[in-house]
Order: sequence, then C-alpha cells, then structure tokens
Amino acid sequence: MNIINVGSKLYDIQLDLKGADFTSNLSSWVYKDENLCFLVDTGPTSVIDSLKHALDKVGIKRNDLNYVLLTHIHMDHAGGVGKLIKSFPRAQVICHPKGIKHLINPKKLWKGSLKVLGKVAESYGEIIPVPEDRICYQQDIANGKIKVIDTSGHAPHHQSYLFNKYLLIGEAAGVNIPLPGKVYTRPATPPVFNYNASISSIQKLLKEDLENRLICYAHFGLSKNAKFLLKLAQDQINLWIQVVNELIELKDQPSFFNQVISKLKLKDEYFANIELLDANMKEKELFFVGNTIKGIIGHLQKKKEKN
Repeated sequence: MNIINVGSKLYDIQLDLKGADFTSNLSSWVYKDENLCFLVDTGPTSVIDSLKHALDKVGIKRNDLNYVLLTHIHMDHAGGVGKLIKSFPRAQVICHPKGIKHLINPKKLWKGSLKVLGKVAESYGEIIPVPEDRICYQQDIANGKIKVIDTSGHAPHHQSYLFNKYLLIGEAAGVNIPLPGKVYTRPATPPVFNYNASISSIQKLLKEDLENRLICYAHFGLSKNAKFLLKLAQDQINLWIQVVNELIELKDQPSFFNQVISKLKLKDEYFANIELLDANMKEKELFFVGNTIKGIIGHLQKKKEKN
C-alpha cells in the first residue's frame, strides 16, 4: 500500500489487490478539507483493513467521512464498501441507480464475479451487503461541488466524478499504469461489452471542460492531459476491435489469445509498453487483457448475429 499526496487535500491510496497469481493495484481517491470528506472506490473486502489504516494515517476519523463514491460495483472497486461503512457511520454511499440493488443483495454480483474472475474473486473476499438506508444516487453531490457523470460503458452501473481540477474516472477510459516517460494504457471491455455505451461515455467526458484537468484512474494513479488520454482510449477501443476481428476465425485455437496480443503489440504503441512492466504487473495485465478480448469477441458475435 502506498499513500501519495497528489494535490491539495487529495490522496491516492494505492491498495494492493491480491489475486490468485498476482497483485494488482487500485487507487482509492480520498479528499478531506474542513467541510468535505469523500472517498472514491473502496476496493474488495480483503483490503479494507489496509484502507482503514491509510485513512487513519491521513487524519480521517470515524465521523469525518461524508461520502463513499463508487465508480461501479465490480468487486475490486466496491466489494468492501459494506465492511468499510461499519467504521464510518456518517458516510453515505453514492452509486449508479443500476447498482444499488446489487449492493443491498450482492448474491448475483458474487455469482457473476466468480464466473468472470474465478479464483481471483475468491481471493478478494466475501461481498458484505450494504444497508439500504446508507445508499443513494445523486446527480450533484456536496451542494454541487461534485458532479456525477453517467459513463456506463465499462459496466452499465459505471459513473465518473468531476471535482475541482480532477476527473475521477474509474475505468471509463480503460487502465493506465504509470511509467517514467511512457504511457501504458489499454481498454477495459470485459464481458458483456457495450460498444455504443463505451464510446458515448468517452465522448460525454470529452464535452466537459478539460483544460488543465487531471485524470484520476482507478487502475491506477494520476495523469495529466485528460483530453489526450480520453481520445486515446476511444481510438484504442476501435483498434482492438479491428485486430480481434481480423483474427476471430481462429478464436477456438489454443494460440488465439497469444496471436491477438502479439498483433496488438505491433499495432498499438501504448499497449506495447506492457513489456516495460515488472513481471507481476505484466502477469496481472495479461489476465485482464484476456477478459477485455473476450468482451470484444462477444460484441463482434452479437453484431454478426444482428446482420
């Protein structure tokens, strides 16, 4: 776990998510001033003790936390919210309307997580229900200081937050791993992938005033030049669809995913930087890249059926 003070009163708490064979990172974004205290994404149940320790280190006490803002309810982002709020009785959980029922009764969410993530989901820990009276949806939060933007591309229950100069984006623009002097980024299009929703979400964000905005990724860290990165995310989705489509006839062959990844490295200079990641991070990325490709395959098959 790392705690990084990225700006005035904003902290990037980088939580280690222990998977079956790898450790990945989630940035839980925390802000605190004299009148407002919020947290964006809790991580799964397995990291909540570490998160509480980090909150204590940055001076957030039991009654300080006003809001827990969820970008979406996938368990690596929100699985631990039920456990966390037991320690913060004043915190209101803000969630996309489509996600609220799954937080109250997470049985279906848990079943879906096991199907997609397998042993990784098991290592993230049990999803604890959230009391209904602790959850709500608001379009403007904290008297309009925080703007909610519906970005239901990565998931139908995904939303982003605009606060001061920060765009807290979850996975609406994919995954970005900080590298010195380089950009590593890729789409996050797991099954079931909705192409139109993904593109329209990015275009919606591009319509915001992005001058001097900093983009705060869930996976992970802070990056400058939000406009460039959003446009890149849009271009990458289209490029990855093109590459998968070129090879889709081979999808039942054991070497299919490796062939797709090899071709992506040749065509996508930013994804090619996967070779600069350490062994653990690369292992994690290849696991989730597999889910991204599966989502694109589903999209292409659905499109073919319609035609």
